[in-house]
Amino acid sequence: MPSPVRDGYRNKSTFSVNRGVDGNPKTVGFYVGTGKKGNIVCVNGDHLLNMPEKHKLVARCYQDFIRLSPLEPCLLFHTGGHWREVTVRTNAEGRTMAIVYFHPQTLPPEEVAVHKAELTGYFMRGPGSVCQLDSLFFQESTMTRCTHEESPYQLLHGQPHIYEEVQGFKFRISADAFFQVNQAAAEVLYGTVRDLCVPNHEEGRGRTKVGGTLLDVCCGTGAIGIIISPRVDRIIGIELIEQAVEDARHNAALNNVLNCEFIHGKAEVVLPGPMSQLSSSGGGLVAAVVNPARAGLHHRVVRALRNHPAIRRLVYVSCKPDGEAMRNFRELCCAPDPQKKLTGEAFAPTLAVPVDMFPHTPHCELVLLFER
Repeated sequence: MPSPVRDGYRNKSTFSVNRGVDGNPKTVGFYVGTGKKGNIVCVNGDHLLNMPEKHKLVARCYQDFIRLSPLEPCLLFHTGGHWREVTVRTNAEGRTMAIVYFHPQTLPPEEVAVHKAELTGYFMRGPGSVCQLDSLFFQESTMTRCTHEESPYQLLHGQPHIYEEVQGFKFRISADAFFQVNQAAAEVLYGTVRDLCVPNHEEGRGRTKVGGTLLDVCCGTGAIGIIISPRVDRIIGIELIEQAVEDARHNAALNNVLNCEFIHGKAEVVLPGPMSQLSSSGGGLVAAVVNPARAGLHHRVVRALRNHPAIRRLVYVSCKPDGEAMRNFRELCCAPDPQKKLTGEAFAPTLAVPVDMFPHTPHCELVLLFER
């Protein structure tokens, strides 16, 4: 399925800070080269077709700002420095959120506060005001990546969220929330997932509600469940990131969707609870949908899904089907294996639909339908 938009489609871009081709360590852009060969340089992304102009503008302004700053960039954590990458998020309306990552090293909080004020002044009243940011966030972190719980995202200016619309539903996007990187292709992806999960649905006046329960594993901010909610009685979503669960609950309320329940926790720990509930209520499960990160599903999640007889239909959304996800596919489809505690009837892959979420790259989202 093609993406309706090919150029400038990305709604999220993360720009690194490192030495440029000219040797300037305060260069904002993307890495070229490899660590192994020791030839990594940072080049700006102005030529990239998949990135909107607004993202490129914020990156250029951030580069100008850190070059004016007396603080060094943080290229390697153990060698010191402070300014790190910047993430830019936009929506279809052109609202813009920037998130600046900063390593405090041994700076006292009052000194960090001075630099935060300078950053805010630059983007709100200085040369960076051309970016017209709706939100400016700042995260102090001594780790490569960390969640809002580990180190809170500090709102320096503007709105705490931006919003995006998909399939007629509105979604709140927080600083660290997962949202598909291509809004137009997300419409295609989620429509495809909905129709595979609940296929016997007539559009128009003869619209029929299928009913039953949909299980949404790795539900993120609830997009799939909320979009499918008109067709079923109940959605149960499970998600590891607490902020995403908050967003999912907010998104359901925002769209007046009352039949979604979102549970925070590791899917492999949480899943047995709803599964036993479904068993005791006589099933009523129409399908399960899983949309895991690149690492795929934990083997205990695969085991729980496979061993539950009520799940006859499983829709698996994978952004990297040739990676760890392949292990999941084998575990879903292999002959029963008591040693691996895979005792349920095997699934079989019956349909694969690639959706071009990432034009100008070889990657796609693959929607796989497994049935028993």
